[in-house]
Amino acid sequence: MTQPILVTNQQRGRLSLGALATADQYIAHAEPGGVIVLEPATVITETEKKLLQDAGLMAAIEQSRQHPETLKRRDRSGSPRS
Repeated sequence: MTQPILVTNQQRGRLSLGALATADQYIAHAEPGGVIVLEPATVITETEKKLLQDAGLMAAIEQSRQHPETLKRRDRSGSPRS
């Protein structure tokens, strides 16, 4: 945990977090009493979300990670090269 620093509300309601900001994007919400909470966030597409929610796919990927020797090699010799 870092030492608390004073952050001043600038014009247009902007706050400069300086070195406290470790991510590019945050989800922010205000709690009772004026506490503002920032959580680092990553945006993903709907397609990525669906893939990550597919339990069968995630199990197959984990199986492949645990046993890479079972993966099949693809012959890419005929593939066009860029």
